[in-house]
Amino acid sequence: MSDIFDIPSRKQTRRKPFRPRCRNCRTNRYIIPVLYSIEITDELLEKEQNKEIILGGNARSQDAPNWYCTKCEGLFLR
Repeated sequence: MSDIFDIPSRKQTRRKPFRPRCRNCRTNRYIIPVLYSIEITDELLEKEQNKEIILGGNARSQDAPNWYCTKCEGLFLR
């Protein structure tokens, strides 16, 4: 008999992580997150070189962009 609490959560069943659409390109295929971090490790630098993330520095203001489009090179909030 299965336990009623063994139901997978919504996060476990989600197929792809959320990425907003670019306002210029109208697609989310080229969207990558902007990461703000105090510690920059070799792993983060490798991900930036592979165009998986963009490093935004160590200080984040309220109007700092969260997403970057690699196709049209646009930064935007979401």
